[in-house]
Amino acid sequence: MSILSSRQRKLGLFLAVLLSLPIGLSVHAQQNGNAPQKLNPYTGNAQAIAEGQELYKELNCYSCHGMRGGGGMGPNLTDETWQTGDGSDASLLAQIREGKGKMPAFKDAIDDDQAWKIIAFVRSLYKGDPETIKW
Repeated sequence: MSILSSRQRKLGLFLAVLLSLPIGLSVHAQQNGNAPQKLNPYTGNAQAIAEGQELYKELNCYSCHGMRGGGGMGPNLTDETWQTGDGSDASLLAQIREGKGKMPAFKDAIDDDQAWKIIAFVRSLYKGDPETIKW
């Protein structure tokens, strides 16, 4: 004899299906390329921003982008205008790792963790329209 009534079993089955729905939708979104882009784990982290600033100096990013990211030989990093990519975290990570245009690739010089810290530093310099932020 079953301890659970028919109604309780149906309710349990309904809840199991309902709870598995977000997992199925997430897998579907990832398979179709609609998953949210990874966000920088260091955005707003003061210690990581300071480390990113040091890496920015060590890698001579300032020689093209300026000490405060205002540009020069390379593009301005402080506004909402991006010459390459869309300005998202994923786009900036790819550009730092793989290079783009005249910018060299840094994938052999730094790891993703260090690249995220540089991006956190660059984000701290932002002076553009807050409505256009994609991070």
